[in-house]
Amino acid sequence: MSEYIIGVDIGASKSHLALFDTEGNLLELGHWGPLNHEVLPGAFNQFEQEFGQFFSNIISKHGIAKNQIAYSVLGVGGVDTKKQHSIISEILKKLGMEKFTLVNDAFLGIPAGNNSGSGTGICAINGSGCTLAGINNEGRMLQIGGVGDLSADMGGGGYMGNRVLSAVYSELFRKGEATLMTELLLKKAGIKSKYDFVEIIQEKTADNSFSIRACNQMVFEAASQGDKLAIGIILDMSANYSGGIQCMMEELQFPKQEDLYIIFAGSVFVKGEHPLLLESLELTISKSNPDQKIKFIKLDMPNVAGAIVWALNQVHGKNSFYDKVCTQLRNV
Repeated sequence: MSEYIIGVDIGASKSHLALFDTEGNLLELGHWGPLNHEVLPGAFNQFEQEFGQFFSNIISKHGIAKNQIAYSVLGVGGVDTKKQHSIISEILKKLGMEKFTLVNDAFLGIPAGNNSGSGTGICAINGSGCTLAGINNEGRMLQIGGVGDLSADMGGGGYMGNRVLSAVYSELFRKGEATLMTELLLKKAGIKSKYDFVEIIQEKTADNSFSIRACNQMVFEAASQGDKLAIGIILDMSANYSGGIQCMMEELQFPKQEDLYIIFAGSVFVKGEHPLLLESLELTISKSNPDQKIKFIKLDMPNVAGAIVWALNQVHGKNSFYDKVCTQLRNV
């Protein structure tokens, strides 16, 4: 009987499910909308219903029975606590998944970005959210951030968008510092009078015709023209991430004589149009750790690749599928 591997990457804006055979051949990469229980109106119940449909659709399409799934690795946004891990684990078992590893989606970037195949390192996510994940040689795992104000997160599209709105409001109504982001935002939102600012922003965000998260591009655009406030937002993010990364390096005690892979993933890191964010991050980390051999990687493939590499290594007990898996997923 043939056996298969499933890798899942679930986020607040989109979700992927990849189906491979146990020899590392891609059968399908499925797409779904947001499945993070924290953004679903029906929370865990809606997650169970929608993910169950997503999972069943793909394996049914290929005529695969649930007992043919040799192993699954699932990176799920919103798995930040032991309680959340327990609830979602029970849902997965109820859906017929038997052998699986469940982690926060940030951990998938490590096996996806570490091309040595060892599955160790640090992944910094800056997309819909802001999370750091690390795995060391002993298999110890640590997550920093990912729970908003409680963890002092300064990253993600929502954070940047709200910084833009605050800066613009301050200029318009609090004698705040002038910023190029004001003109960019008013034009984007179709606001002709500053007295309509609050009403139009609230109405358009409510009916989803305007995305606060999409404002992050205004920060990079203004920074490229030398805007002090925009540059300040980027440097604040850089300091927040670098502090977390350096704390993680101390906690996980990566060997100095081995390469430490630090992987940057998420749309803000990967698609940000101004180099200041990554340049300042890399410079700060390198200067603070002169004896550490560091490789900085910007992830150039779907995060779900990490789930598949991880699952295949669990089945075969060796790191021999990295190049094969990543080549296929880069081409999808």
